[in-house]
Amino acid sequence: MTDPARVPIAGPSITTRTPMTDTTRTLMTDDETAVHAACTAFAQAMQAMDLEAMKDLWDDGYEHLVYQPEEYEVAFMTWDAIVDYWRRIPGVVGRIEGREISSDVAVLGDVALVYWRGHTTFEFKDSGESLAGDSRLSAALRRTDGGWRFIHWHESRQLVGG
Repeated sequence: MTDPARVPIAGPSITTRTPMTDTTRTLMTDDETAVHAACTAFAQAMQAMDLEAMKDLWDDGYEHLVYQPEEYEVAFMTWDAIVDYWRRIPGVVGRIEGREISSDVAVLGDVALVYWRGHTTFEFKDSGESLAGDSRLSAALRRTDGGWRFIHWHESRQLVGG
């Protein structure tokens, strides 16, 4: 069953709802729309494994960066460590797909908070096996002269109880 509220944004594998997934709220403000667009752009860059596009969406000069991938116990907290992590992805992962289930954006002055729920699939290069499931993400962005840029990213896969 196709959800008519979903609009493709990067081919058939990444989708988002427009203009907001919570229909009880009013339409998004210009800032909320810009923040959501930054999230969408990062998802597209991650799927394409486009390192330069990913880097462009982060505030690399901010001194308190946090990037917590779901598969690591401890977050990367320096720009060099984050970029090194991203550089390793294409060596291990052959394909990434993501589908947004819902998201919420809150803009608080020059800082924005994002909560995202989605379904992600990672196909590994050497084994051909994939890892798929629902995941959650919280992120923080800050307003810069170049637009909204990420400063915090925390992934959290939803575990299935047995």
